[in-house]
Amino acid sequence: MNAKAARFAMFWALIALATAPAADAQKITWKMASAWPGGTQIQWAADFFAESVNRMSGGRLEIKSYPAGKLVGALEVFDSARMGNIDVAHASPAYWIGKMPAGALFGYLPFGMEAVPYLAWMYDGEGYALYQELYAPYGFGFVAPCGIIPPENLAWSNKPIKSLEDFKGLKFRTSGYWGEILAAAGASVVMLPAGQIYESLQRNVIDAGEFSIPSMDRTLAFHEIAKYLLVPGIHQPSTILDILVNKSSWEKLPADLKEVVGGAAQMTTMRMLTNSIAKDIEALNFFKEKGVIIHYLDPKIQKELYAKAVALLDQKAAKDPFFAKVWESQKKFRKEYNGYRDLMTPQYE
Repeated sequence: MNAKAARFAMFWALIALATAPAADAQKITWKMASAWPGGTQIQWAADFFAESVNRMSGGRLEIKSYPAGKLVGALEVFDSARMGNIDVAHASPAYWIGKMPAGALFGYLPFGMEAVPYLAWMYDGEGYALYQELYAPYGFGFVAPCGIIPPENLAWSNKPIKSLEDFKGLKFRTSGYWGEILAAAGASVVMLPAGQIYESLQRNVIDAGEFSIPSMDRTLAFHEIAKYLLVPGIHQPSTILDILVNKSSWEKLPADLKEVVGGAAQMTTMRMLTNSIAKDIEALNFFKEKGVIIHYLDPKIQKELYAKAVALLDQKAAKDPFFAKVWESQKKFRKEYNGYRDLMTPQYE
């Protein structure tokens, strides 16, 4: 065991000792289902959260983590947790925009904030209170951010995308509000599950597509069938994941275990970000070694697409007062953060 591993082992040993259950304490077991495929980086976050709770509670609360399809389907976890078929759902607010359009503002948003300002707004700005308001109508016992990923890849394709004209007529796999923006730019948007993207690109059923961050796209082997990779991930500069805990399950927890769950969710958010960045650096280097041509989208085109995104979000805000409130809060915080960033970021490389 190396020194770093030994330090982590000692840390968890002390946590377990401090929170070890009394002899007569009753163990609580929860079932958690995620919206994620097994073996992916996003399921890593769900598993890390469950393992952290198990250790930090000294075994008093055990969360059994299941990927999508093991207990319920990916898009069934929300209602399953609310009704008590499972104790916890691990997903993203953006998955529920059919129920709550403002969910995208708390999950992933085209030209949204990067991870650091996003989390600053969430934890120390107006974000957390607005996030609680988002879920209030649904009667969960506890909801909290529980993971965040850095920017995604923008597109895999077998022909270069270098201009706004190149999007016109392109059969493009994507989802959410980004799909509406690309459709406005002339693309033909197709929604496919992750497992069908590889074959669809290979057989030219689609011309281009996106799924996630570099490390997850590496797992899905898109580099084997696509020559070009377009970056940066303007459609998802960051993506927040979260947990939704059934009300009855939450109310049965003693106060100290509630603190453990909340602390583990925050720790998972930080660790997922750092772990994902480290894996993404490796993945991008791997793509280069495999001969993938990585192209950075012209900033002029990014600005044109940004204008389309703002127009779309303003339209949605005009129809939904809560959406408008959150959207204004984010724009205000982002402006303030950008002023801070411009003053405090060194420029020496």
